[in-house]
Amino acid sequence: MIVGVLIGAAVAVSAVLNPVVTAESPPAAQSTERSETTLRQIAQLGLDSYSSGSYGDFWDLWSTQAQAALAREEYVRLFQLCPQPVPDVRFTITTVTVSGDTAKVQAVRLNETADFGFLFQGDAWRYSPPQEELQEYQKGVDQLARQRQAAGTCGSATATSTPSTPATVPG
Repeated sequence: MIVGVLIGAAVAVSAVLNPVVTAESPPAAQSTERSETTLRQIAQLGLDSYSSGSYGDFWDLWSTQAQAALAREEYVRLFQLCPQPVPDVRFTITTVTVSGDTAKVQAVRLNETADFGFLFQGDAWRYSPPQEELQEYQKGVDQLARQRQAAGTCGSATATSTPSTPATVPG
Protein backbone atom coordinates (compact mmCIF):
# COMPACT_ATOMS: atom_id res chain seq x y z
CA MET A 1 0.00 0.00 0.00
CA ILE A 2 2.82 2.42 0.80
CA VAL A 3 4.38 1.76 -2.62
CA GLY A 4 1.04 2.56 -4.27
CA VAL A 5 0.75 5.84 -2.39
CA LEU A 6 4.31 6.82 -3.36
CA ILE A 7 3.67 6.00 -7.03
CA GLY A 8 0.42 8.00 -6.94
CA ALA A 9 2.18 10.97 -5.34
CA ALA A 10 4.97 10.84 -7.92
CA VAL A 11 2.45 10.79 -10.77
CA ALA A 12 0.52 13.71 -9.24
CA VAL A 13 3.66 15.81 -8.77
CA SER A 14 4.80 15.01 -12.30
CA ALA A 15 1.41 16.04 -13.72
CA VAL A 16 1.52 19.36 -11.88
CA LEU A 17 5.12 20.19 -12.84
CA ASN A 18 4.82 18.98 -16.45
CA PRO A 19 1.24 19.54 -17.60
CA VAL A 20 0.17 17.91 -20.83
CA VAL A 21 -0.54 20.44 -23.61
CA THR A 22 -3.48 19.33 -25.72
CA ALA A 23 -5.12 20.66 -28.85
CA GLU A 24 -7.73 22.29 -26.60
CA SER A 25 -5.08 24.30 -24.74
CA PRO A 26 -5.53 28.00 -25.48
CA PRO A 27 -2.99 29.35 -28.02
CA ALA A 28 -2.18 32.30 -25.74
CA ALA A 29 -0.90 29.93 -23.06
CA GLN A 30 1.49 28.37 -25.57
CA SER A 31 2.84 31.66 -26.97
CA THR A 32 3.00 33.92 -23.91
CA GLU A 33 6.78 34.32 -24.27
CA ARG A 34 6.37 35.71 -27.82
CA SER A 35 4.32 38.65 -26.62
CA GLU A 36 5.30 42.26 -27.22
CA THR A 37 5.31 42.80 -23.46
CA THR A 38 7.81 40.00 -22.89
CA LEU A 39 10.00 41.20 -25.75
CA ARG A 40 9.92 44.76 -24.40
CA GLN A 41 11.07 43.50 -20.99
CA ILE A 42 13.88 41.36 -22.44
CA ALA A 43 15.00 44.16 -24.79
CA GLN A 44 15.03 46.74 -21.97
CA LEU A 45 17.02 44.36 -19.76
CA GLY A 46 19.56 43.83 -22.53
CA LEU A 47 19.88 47.48 -23.46
CA ASP A 48 20.20 48.46 -19.79
CA SER A 49 22.97 45.87 -19.40
CA TYR A 50 24.77 47.30 -22.39
CA SER A 51 24.31 50.92 -21.27
CA SER A 52 25.62 50.21 -17.78
CA GLY A 53 28.70 48.40 -19.08
CA SER A 54 27.53 44.88 -18.23
CA TYR A 55 28.61 43.65 -21.63
CA GLY A 56 28.80 39.99 -20.68
CA ASP A 57 25.18 40.11 -19.52
CA PHE A 58 24.21 41.74 -22.79
CA TRP A 59 26.10 39.08 -24.78
CA ASP A 60 24.21 36.39 -22.84
CA LEU A 61 21.01 37.64 -24.53
CA TRP A 62 22.41 37.20 -28.06
CA SER A 63 21.14 34.61 -30.52
CA THR A 64 23.06 31.37 -30.97
CA GLN A 65 24.38 32.55 -34.36
CA ALA A 66 25.62 35.83 -32.89
CA GLN A 67 27.32 34.13 -29.94
CA ALA A 68 29.12 31.82 -32.39
CA ALA A 69 30.54 34.89 -34.17
CA LEU A 70 32.34 36.27 -31.10
CA ALA A 71 33.17 34.72 -27.74
CA ARG A 72 31.78 36.39 -24.63
CA GLU A 73 35.25 37.14 -23.26
CA GLU A 74 36.29 38.79 -26.52
CA TYR A 75 33.14 40.92 -26.58
CA VAL A 76 33.88 42.11 -23.06
CA ARG A 77 37.52 42.75 -23.99
CA LEU A 78 36.43 44.86 -26.96
CA PHE A 79 34.91 47.37 -24.55
CA GLN A 80 37.94 47.29 -22.32
CA LEU A 81 39.99 48.33 -25.36
CA CYS A 82 37.37 50.74 -26.70
CA PRO A 83 34.85 51.88 -24.05
CA GLN A 84 31.49 53.38 -24.95
CA PRO A 85 31.78 57.08 -25.77
CA VAL A 86 28.93 57.93 -23.39
CA PRO A 87 28.44 55.28 -20.69
CA ASP A 88 25.45 54.98 -18.35
CA VAL A 89 22.91 56.57 -20.69
CA ARG A 90 19.80 54.42 -20.95
CA PHE A 91 17.86 53.53 -24.06
CA THR A 92 14.14 54.28 -24.16
CA ILE A 93 12.17 51.76 -26.17
CA THR A 94 9.69 53.51 -28.46
CA THR A 95 8.32 50.74 -30.68
CA VAL A 96 8.10 46.94 -30.53
CA THR A 97 6.94 45.01 -33.60
CA VAL A 98 6.55 41.23 -33.44
CA SER A 99 6.12 39.13 -36.56
CA GLY A 100 6.13 35.43 -35.69
CA ASP A 101 9.60 34.42 -34.50
CA THR A 102 11.23 37.72 -35.48
CA ALA A 103 10.82 41.17 -34.05
CA LYS A 104 12.13 44.70 -34.24
CA VAL A 105 12.66 46.98 -31.27
CA GLN A 106 13.21 50.67 -31.85
CA ALA A 107 14.90 52.62 -29.08
CA VAL A 108 16.20 56.14 -28.53
CA ARG A 109 19.36 57.19 -26.69
CA LEU A 110 20.80 60.71 -26.76
CA ASN A 111 18.22 61.72 -29.40
CA GLU A 112 19.42 58.98 -31.76
CA THR A 113 17.08 56.20 -32.85
CA ALA A 114 18.38 52.68 -33.30
CA ASP A 115 16.69 49.47 -34.47
CA PHE A 116 17.42 46.14 -32.82
CA GLY A 117 16.48 42.78 -34.30
CA PHE A 118 15.32 39.91 -32.13
CA LEU A 119 14.66 36.22 -32.76
CA PHE A 120 12.51 33.89 -30.72
CA GLN A 121 14.98 31.09 -30.11
CA GLY A 122 15.04 28.37 -27.46
CA ASP A 123 11.76 29.59 -25.90
CA ALA A 124 13.10 33.12 -25.38
CA TRP A 125 13.67 36.36 -27.27
CA ARG A 126 17.31 36.78 -28.29
CA TYR A 127 19.10 39.83 -29.69
CA SER A 128 20.21 39.31 -33.28
CA PRO A 129 22.90 41.80 -34.34
CA PRO A 130 22.84 42.90 -37.99
CA GLN A 131 24.90 40.80 -40.39
CA GLU A 132 27.29 43.74 -40.97
CA GLU A 133 28.10 43.85 -37.26
CA LEU A 134 28.71 40.10 -37.13
CA GLN A 135 31.08 40.45 -40.10
CA GLU A 136 32.96 43.23 -38.27
CA TYR A 137 33.65 40.83 -35.41
CA GLN A 138 35.40 38.49 -37.85
CA LYS A 139 38.25 41.02 -38.05
CA GLY A 140 39.16 40.26 -34.46
CA VAL A 141 38.75 42.40 -31.38
CA ASP A 142 42.20 44.01 -31.51
CA GLN A 143 41.80 45.22 -35.09
CA LEU A 144 38.22 46.31 -34.52
CA ALA A 145 39.23 48.29 -31.41
CA ARG A 146 42.06 49.98 -33.35
CA GLN A 147 39.64 50.95 -36.13
CA ARG A 148 37.17 52.37 -33.62
CA GLN A 149 39.94 54.27 -31.84
CA ALA A 150 41.17 55.72 -35.14
CA ALA A 151 37.60 56.74 -36.00
CA GLY A 152 37.25 58.47 -32.62
CA THR A 153 34.28 56.36 -31.54
CA CYS A 154 35.81 55.12 -28.27
CA GLY A 155 35.29 56.75 -24.92
CA SER A 156 37.95 57.01 -22.27
CA ALA A 157 38.52 54.22 -19.79
CA THR A 158 38.21 55.10 -16.14
CA ALA A 159 40.04 53.41 -13.31
CA THR A 160 36.78 52.69 -11.50
CA SER A 161 34.86 51.22 -14.40
CA THR A 162 34.88 47.51 -15.14
CA PRO A 163 33.35 47.17 -18.59
CA SER A 164 31.87 43.86 -19.59
CA THR A 165 30.94 44.36 -23.31
CA PRO A 166 30.05 46.85 -26.30
CA ALA A 167 31.57 50.22 -27.36
CA THR A 168 29.05 51.64 -29.76
CA VAL A 169 25.32 51.21 -29.99
CA PRO A 170 24.72 47.46 -30.14
CA GLY A 171 23.30 46.47 -33.47
